[in-house]
Amino acid sequence: ENGLRHRSRLRAALGGVGIAALVAATLVPAMARSASSYVVGAKTFTEQYVLAALIAQRLNADGLPATTRAGLGSSVIFDALKAGDIDVYLDYSGTLWANQFHHTEIRPREELLADLKSILAKQDITLLGDLGFANAYALIMPKQRAEALGVHTIADLAALAPSLSIAGDYEFFSRPEWAGIKAAYGLSFRTLRQMQPDFMYAAVASGEVDVIAGYTSDGLIAKYDLTLLGDPKHAIPPYDAVMLLAPKRKDDTKLRAALLPLLGRIDIATMREANLRAAGNDGSSSPDAVARWLWEKIATRRPTAP
Repeated sequence: ENGLRHRSRLRAALGGVGIAALVAATLVPAMARSASSYVVGAKTFTEQYVLAALIAQRLNADGLPATTRAGLGSSVIFDALKAGDIDVYLDYSGTLWANQFHHTEIRPREELLADLKSILAKQDITLLGDLGFANAYALIMPKQRAEALGVHTIADLAALAPSLSIAGDYEFFSRPEWAGIKAAYGLSFRTLRQMQPDFMYAAVASGEVDVIAGYTSDGLIAKYDLTLLGDPKHAIPPYDAVMLLAPKRKDDTKLRAALLPLLGRIDIATMREANLRAAGNDGSSSPDAVARWLWEKIATRRPTAP
């Protein structure tokens, strides 16, 4: 992704079958497909592959032929939706707010979603709803270490930060989120380190660094028994996972009916578990396999309140 939410997290999580399916779908020209078929877009990281596979599976299950088109950057995928080259994809509210529409102010979650829905509607793009979880930046520590230091929120770090080290991905420390966190909490760490995202979690768990700037829906949080520090000053924007429909699909009642059962049903713990499963290296870790597992987990759940 280019812009506010760049995630260089394309893991070796895609099994051979998953890669082949995604690449094949990506190479299918938009004009070559039937007008009655659907293309589901995906960005360039594991979570997106899994959720795109889930959407495609639900459409196919409802008799709506669907394929996935993966590996699209943030601006590219949005433009593809506007142009009708893809029919549906999942984005994140904070990404759209800041990266696509260039807003710098941080709004409460509900207000931001309402404003986004209105802004998108003016472009004939439908924000159908959110999935029930958010994938935002967060400051993360080992649970036991945080408890020993009495650190529960980012505010608690202020006095300790000069003696601690923090690691982030290769762009985090130049991003608006970091500037906002520093300004809000007056943080000044002893050391700032850049790491591959997947390596950060093991590094903080082993004590190589004290704090990391990670992602709230990452499965490695549970694997390494880490804790997300609270953000009482709301310095980090909300990043709800939201489903967008292309202009040509805004009145497609069959598409809406197939997608509505996904809304509000995926909580953060379930998405973390799905992402952790997708980080494996066997057949059960392919996007299609994880998507099937995910549907089994959420199919009978009641949607959360909007």
